[in-house]
Amino acid sequence: MSGRGRVLDALNLEEPDRVPLFDFVYEPKSFENILGIDVPEITPSVCVRGHRSLGLDMMCISPGPRRGWMNETMGTTIIDEWGIKYKASEGLRALPWYLEGPIKTPEMLDDYEMPDPDADGRFDFIEGVLKLVGDDMAVASSFPIGGPLTAASFLTRFDSFLKYLITAPAFAQRLLGEVTDFCCELGASCIDNGIEIIFINEDLGFVDGPFISPRAFRNVLKPCLERIVRTMRGKGAKVLLHSDGNINALLNDLVEIGIQGLHPIERKAKMDISELKGLIGDKMALIGNVDASSVLQWGTMEEIARQTLECIEVAANGGGYILASDHSIHPGIPGENARFMFKTASRNNYYPAR
Repeated sequence: MSGRGRVLDALNLEEPDRVPLFDFVYEPKSFENILGIDVPEITPSVCVRGHRSLGLDMMCISPGPRRGWMNETMGTTIIDEWGIKYKASEGLRALPWYLEGPIKTPEMLDDYEMPDPDADGRFDFIEGVLKLVGDDMAVASSFPIGGPLTAASFLTRFDSFLKYLITAPAFAQRLLGEVTDFCCELGASCIDNGIEIIFINEDLGFVDGPFISPRAFRNVLKPCLERIVRTMRGKGAKVLLHSDGNINALLNDLVEIGIQGLHPIERKAKMDISELKGLIGDKMALIGNVDASSVLQWGTMEEIARQTLECIEVAANGGGYILASDHSIHPGIPGENARFMFKTASRNNYYPAR
């Protein structure tokens, strides 16, 4: 069975021949750790080679900037196509440190113009990856600065946007609506360009619970996510949610929205994959749960193997599980640790799961 077929079976809550393997890999330093070479730039070739070297069945990439766009730099400050400012960091080039967004007051939204989701060159990277992959891997795509809450927060600052939800609700709803429009248009174009799986990158929780109350989530954000999911699924794509943090209080809402897979099931945020398997494992696929914050960084090989096998044992039976870390293969994870996790999994991921 191909990697692509394996992933699609799992997302359909079926048992493929083996538990599929996946992870987010997006920083040049991560590819350097994995491949053992200098990576000045992540090209489609480097991207595919890095994921293949780990034996993964799925990869996730994002549309790029419009053709000819170059980020503006002022000293150590980077300004991207959205007008968002970041602090340059040698170790974090794909996701540098966030500084501030371009919308400082509600009134500034009137003059703000979103990037064109269909600009020339936007899908060059995706097209380059798809030409190299074939059926070896499923290829998912995510939104450049995340789902509606994440994008709105990046444009205004996170703390400011949470205040606007209370002090300027009309502005907050308008901004959420506009970034939701962008996500729907961009996601639809990704699908038209060959993508079959859409990841909504939308962090919703701290380690102890959601960023906003379940009531506020249902009133404000849930309709935006429902619109994205309805649009993407209406075009035949699978829709997955990436959310760090403890989002146990939102699980039933995510099922109602129509999310088909949940990632990364963060261990230190009290996301118990055994409990989730019983609660929602027959409604959406579970993806992740190997601890990327400590075990994959500093654990022994025995600890990495134990946690990897535990995830397969707990979540794989009956289908609907994809093994991954509970965040990403970030630059702090040694390449040999990442390779060992997936090699361990590949020796023990045949169905019927043991």
